[in-house]
Amino acid sequence: LFLLFTCNRAEVYFESKTTSSKAVLKAFLEFKLGESTKLEESRFDLSDSTERTTAHMLRVSAGLESSVLGDAEIIHQIRMAWQSSLKSGLQGSLLERALQTVFRTHKRIHNETAYRDGTTSTAYKAMKMIHTTFPGEAAREKRILFVGAGDIVQQLFAYNAKFDFRHIWVTNRSAEKATELARQHSVHTFPWESLESNKLEFFDVIISAVSGRRALIREGVSLDRETLLIDLAVPGNIDPALGMHPKVQWYDLDAISRQLEKTQARRAASVRKVEEIVQTEGQHFLAWLELAPKRAALAKRKAEVLQKIQVRFAESNTGTWQPEWTVMADRIVRKLLKQPETLKKKDGLEHLILQYEERALAS
Repeated sequence: LFLLFTCNRAEVYFESKTTSSKAVLKAFLEFKLGESTKLEESRFDLSDSTERTTAHMLRVSAGLESSVLGDAEIIHQIRMAWQSSLKSGLQGSLLERALQTVFRTHKRIHNETAYRDGTTSTAYKAMKMIHTTFPGEAAREKRILFVGAGDIVQQLFAYNAKFDFRHIWVTNRSAEKATELARQHSVHTFPWESLESNKLEFFDVIISAVSGRRALIREGVSLDRETLLIDLAVPGNIDPALGMHPKVQWYDLDAISRQLEKTQARRAASVRKVEEIVQTEGQHFLAWLELAPKRAALAKRKAEVLQKIQVRFAESNTGTWQPEWTVMADRIVRKLLKQPETLKKKDGLEHLILQYEERALAS
C-alpha cells in the first residue's frame, strides 16, 4: 500500500492479486465517512490496470499532472510516502519496482533535460528573494514573519530546510494553528491582534498569504532600514503603497509570477523530451513485469540445477568445492536459456554439469 497526499492530490496505490480498486475505495470511504455512496465514489478515478497505473504514477512524479508544470516538490512528497510505506512494512515487490522506476525517471529528467532548472514555486521564490535582498550570512539573521497557516505557509516552512533562516515568527487568525506550526518547526508565534494593529516594526521580512483579507497590512513596517514585503495572497494582504518608500521592497503574486515565466517557458520546451523518458521507462517496467513468470520459472530451474550439482559432487567425492556450486548453477541456467534443446536430450542436463565440472577441475 502506498498513500500519496499533496496540496491538491490524494492517491492510493496498492498491490494485490485479488482486490479491486473499487473495493479499496469503498473501504477508505467507509473508514473516513462511515459509508460509501455512489456520489462519493464518482469523485474518484479508478484503475485495475498495472500498465495504466504505472503510467499515471510516472506522469505524476514528473510533474506533468501538477497544477504547476514540473513541480519539483512532488518527487519529494513521493519519496516521503515511499519511506512511510517502508517503515510500515507495506511495500510489495511490484510497488517497489514501480517506485524505483519513478526515481530512475526523475534522475534521467534531471540529467538529460532543462525541465528541473530553476523554480516555478512561488513559495520557493519568496524564500529565495530574502537571500537576494539580504546577501550572504546577513539573510540568516533577519527577523521573518509568516502570515497565515495554509498551504503556502506550509511550503515556506518546508523550503526553510534548505535556506535555514534562524529567526522566524508565524501568526494566524487561529492561535491554535499558529501554535501548532510553531511547535512543529521550532519557531515563534506573533499575536494576530498585533498584526491587525499593524505593529510590525520589529520584522525585516513579512511574507503574507491569508485568503480574503485585502490590505491587511497598511502601515507599521520599518521605514528606516531595508524591509522586504512579499504578498502571496489573492486578493492582496499588503498595501502596495508601502512599496513607495525607498527602503521598502514590495512584491505581489503577479510580480513573482512574471519572474517565474521564463522558467516555465524552459520547462514547457522540455516537455516532449520528458514525455519520451517517461514512456521509455514505463516500457522498461512493463518488460520487467512481463518477464516475472519466466523469472519465477528460472529460479525454480536454478534450484533444480543446484540440487543436481550437489548430488553430482557428493557422488564424485568433490564436495569440498561448494563455494563454486552457485556460480556453476548460474552459468548452466544461462546456457540452458540459450540452448533450451539441451533439456530435451536424454541426460542433457547431467552432461552439461559434467562439462562444467571438468572445466573447473582442470582450472
